[in-house]
Amino acid sequence: MSQINPVKYSKELQKVLFPNNSFYKKSIGETGVADNVTSVERPVQGSIGKGKKGVPKTLPLAVKTALDSSDSYGVDLVYADPLLIQNPTDYALNYNKRATKQAQQASVIETKCADIAAVNWGPSVAAQILKSTGSVRASNVVGLTGNRKAIQKVDMLAVKNLLMRMNVDGQGGEMCMLATPDAYTDLLAIPEFVDYEKTGNSSKLAEGIIGRILGINIYYRSTEEGHTGLLYTNAATPVKKSTEDAIAATDRPANLFWNSNMVCRAEGKLKAIVNEEAPGYMGGTIIEAQVRFGASTARQDQKGVIALLEDNA
Repeated sequence: MSQINPVKYSKELQKVLFPNNSFYKKSIGETGVADNVTSVERPVQGSIGKGKKGVPKTLPLAVKTALDSSDSYGVDLVYADPLLIQNPTDYALNYNKRATKQAQQASVIETKCADIAAVNWGPSVAAQILKSTGSVRASNVVGLTGNRKAIQKVDMLAVKNLLMRMNVDGQGGEMCMLATPDAYTDLLAIPEFVDYEKTGNSSKLAEGIIGRILGINIYYRSTEEGHTGLLYTNAATPVKKSTEDAIAATDRPANLFWNSNMVCRAEGKLKAIVNEEAPGYMGGTIIEAQVRFGASTARQDQKGVIALLEDNA
């Protein structure tokens, strides 16, 4: 006689892990992004010259025409692969498979949106791309070879100095840093920098903020490869790589600094499409998800954003 082996179906589902994507919400969000929006047009204030003192030599004063302009940034369709939920498989499960798969699709889309934000906020202005100068250490980013220079105190001071010279403090907002895991551990090795883990302040940890240095809130993010989503080439003038570019062995992981009022995003509502008992799929349900998303620096001169690269040793 064959033996019956009882099976216990656990309710504890082992979920796929995703990066911490909360950082990109620290930006100006555009509302009313419809499904057919492909770009965001925004006004740009023109210069009116510097202030003057003393009695004018001639009257009337010369009048300048007030000229403003505009620029725009793209909004793309971001989506997850459609999934087929075969109803017979649900009979032996102690969890709602369709709901968990829809949540998984949403996380996949949010991760892609965060990747886009990290790259699009990364500066291309050479003066705003700084390089680490610390001791030689290994990089844990998959696909990179050789060592990188650690971030040290003087590097953080250089970032702070540049941010102050940009005059972005008067714009309000929150100063933020998106660090790689390697860079965050570099910061932990700097005795003068005290983080929230040491102070026991849990209110900021709940927001994804893991430290505060020089008035800058520190976030970290790790893609599957181990970087923030933002990489620069090893060229003399570093060039940032797109979300679709393959990793090169000499690429440099970037840590992104920004003022939350100096970057922006256009994010529509996540749209879920459910086709129950889809013809040709044996009564299965097909679920799809998509959203419109775009991100950019708020200014054409890219003030308010800095990249600190983990330089090749």
